Amino acid sequence: MKSNLAQQVVQNNPDTDFLTGDVVVYMNHIKIDDLKMVEAFQPAEYYWLEGDQLVHRTDIQLASPAELMAKRRLSATERSIAEVS
Repeated sequence: MKSNLAQQVVQNNPDTDFLTGDVVVYMNHIKIDDLKMVEAFQPAEYYWLEGDQLVHRTDIQLASPAELMAKRRLSATERSIAEVS
């Protein structure tokens, strides 16, 4: 059975901000500190994250190396300290 076009996802499209497998964190205005993995790109600037969460590209950013080591999103203060260390 062929799925509806609105539900089709595109994986590893070079025109997207994130690729399948990228580890991201939510932007600071969202109070979730967990790291999430991108599972797929949904046309119209949305991404499917692990746990079946659909988010807009402006609500996530790539996790920094310090965040990957900490296994969570860092606060602004922690990010500043990590940048100078």
